[in-house]
Amino acid sequence: KVIYPGSQGDPWWDTAQLLIQTREAISIFEEAHPNCQALFIFDQSSAHASLGPDALKAFEMNKSDGGKQRKQKDTVIPHSNPIVELRGKPQKTTLPDGRPKGLQSILEERGFNVKQMKAKCSPVCPFENETCCMARLLSKQDDFVNQPSMLETLITDAGHYCIFLPKFHCELNPIKMVSALSSILIQVVVSFTEFSESAGVG
Repeated sequence: KVIYPGSQGDPWWDTAQLLIQTREAISIFEEAHPNCQALFIFDQSSAHASLGPDALKAFEMNKSDGGKQRKQKDTVIPHSNPIVELRGKPQKTTLPDGRPKGLQSILEERGFNVKQMKAKCSPVCPFENETCCMARLLSKQDDFVNQPSMLETLITDAGHYCIFLPKFHCELNPIKMVSALSSILIQVVVSFTEFSESAGVG
């Protein structure tokens, strides 16, 4: 797809367009290669890492239950939880009446004692501190950290694979090999053309 972004043109490339393009790519692959699985390779970008509208985000939660906060998806207490008996148990993020739970409720259900802990640091959390506030503590739990992006979910739900390359290592991206070869071929063609013109070769 070719887009022409700008004030009078197309929207800038975003997650929604990426998901549409990926669905089309999956359909094309499955038509061309039936009974095969594709491996999609992506670099690191905000669009590639975008989470769903019900994603687990601790810093968007209130300290207490209810109030103006977004409802988030239910989860499973990770196996890294300090309370062995709670590991692997499902955890709802809403109350029976449908109101979203707050930070304190979610953490206490996981066995953390946070009664003396502040909800969030201001203006920001101290560097490399994982227990400075409720939001930081919850955000560092495995189920909050290891959420698949919408892009990854789309691909894996279709039965295919995807990997995300590490940041700042563009040399690992296969497209760089293609662009490198293209650059070499262009240089060869341009050099030959310039030589031909200077030599008067028709």
